[in-house]
Amino acid sequence: MASERRPRNDPRREQTPKRLVAAARIVFERDGFYDARLSDITAEANVAAGTLYNYYRSKHEIFRDVFREVADELTAITPEHVSGQHDPARRIEEVNRVYVQAFRRNARLMALLYQAGETDEEIRALGDEVRQHFQDRVSAAIARWQADGLAFADLDPVYTAHALTFMVERVAMAWAAGRVDYDEHTMVDTINKIWLRALGLDVPSARS
Repeated sequence: MASERRPRNDPRREQTPKRLVAAARIVFERDGFYDARLSDITAEANVAAGTLYNYYRSKHEIFRDVFREVADELTAITPEHVSGQHDPARRIEEVNRVYVQAFRRNARLMALLYQAGETDEEIRALGDEVRQHFQDRVSAAIARWQADGLAFADLDPVYTAHALTFMVERVAMAWAAGRVDYDEHTMVDTINKIWLRALGLDVPSARS
């Protein structure tokens, strides 16, 4: 007797893309972007070899969905999710700490982003989206602190936000990838001190 065809809303059918993305993350983190094979992903997901092609045509496409989950996690980090949101210094300290920890959890994929982004504009755009998210929030915060007389008034909010966030990204990448042996607490504490002193938030009132 012929096997019964699963309906489109069958829960098992709906779970297949999630299984493929979860398996792809394991394979990409283990083998790297260039050495990862679609056959390894289907084997890791324990699905038929042709199943993946019902959802993805290439490893670039599935990597986009893998990294989209990372992007969603990183861009979900907002001042509203930390306890010190009304205190600029506390806000900076907590957001940087949470961001660095999230970066470390996703370090391997963040490193692979540069590889995959070389040949895929959509993947590169996802990385830019994460950076832009933080840069926009930081520049807006700097402008507010300047208006309140808390931060140095002569700093350009956008340029300053870019300099500070790029610094965090590069330091976090080197640490998470194991290229430097940093103590996490000291690293985050140092980053925060640099931010506070650069912005003038460590003095009683901002200097114009």
